[in-house]
Amino acid sequence: MRDIEFYAQILGLEDPWFVDDVSMSLNDRRIDISLAQKEGRLWRCPKCDTELALYDHSEARTWRHLDTGGFQTFLCARPPRVECPDHGVLQVLLPWAEPKSRFTKDFRP
Repeated sequence: MRDIEFYAQILGLEDPWFVDDVSMSLNDRRIDISLAQKEGRLWRCPKCDTELALYDHSEARTWRHLDTGGFQTFLCARPPRVECPDHGVLQVLLPWAEPKSRFTKDFRP
């Protein structure tokens, strides 16, 4: 099993999210998992749940995840944003982290 397939399965990502790349630093004992999303999808406003087209992406962010075999593991992504007619431009909710958190939901105690 390839590393991309492995992490896609253990993270439980669902469409439109997928693991785009996995990089490992033996010296730093660190694994970085790059997440991306398929184009042309509708996204839900985090306030009213209205389905909307992609507006743009936030800057790249990193979330601390559970260790993998003693290696610190991080998820990296550019979160999508929508422009809701009622609520303005907002980042969509992410399946792996709470809003404004720097840690994944799995990492929290």
